[in-house]
Amino acid sequence: MVAFDSTILSLLLFPDAEVHHGKESKAVEHARGRVLGLVRELEEAKEQILVPTPSLAEVLVTEGADVQDVLTTLRGSSWIRVGDFDERAALELAMRLRAAIKAGDPREGLRITKSAMKFDRQIVAIALVSGARVLYSDDDGVATFAANCGLAVKRVADLPVPFSQGSLQLEQPDSDVTP
Repeated sequence: MVAFDSTILSLLLFPDAEVHHGKESKAVEHARGRVLGLVRELEEAKEQILVPTPSLAEVLVTEGADVQDVLTTLRGSSWIRVGDFDERAALELAMRLRAAIKAGDPREGLRITKSAMKFDRQIVAIALVSGARVLYSDDDGVATFAANCGLAVKRVADLPVPFSQGSLQLEQPDSDVTP
């Protein structure tokens, strides 16, 4: 199982979504194609994709997002599962937050708001208790916290650009997600 945060989910669902990387905040080239290629690989491997509920909430508040369409798309997919912030995730989050507070740095060196920190940590806690082996995220707070928890993190720029056989055209994978 792998987990997607809102940045990856947005690229999957919204054709115009972009992700920026680095100090210069440059747009990652072929970001959507990279995510669609990843989804194709995951489908072929019959790998489950977890969408933590805080990630889903972040996507649903996107201006112009059709909430019903997003939910219908996710519910209609056999390979995407929405992961709840349940008792196990709450316990996981509480134990990690207690350790950070005890160490004297509840934000663990990140310059983020308290509410952003809680959302980021909920995403990671859900991924951990659900058994995700990789979290795909381009959010620095999510990525840092996940890595500090021992969860492998991959960013969009880490994904290969999928190419058609013998062509430099981006593949358009067949998928049961209709963005």
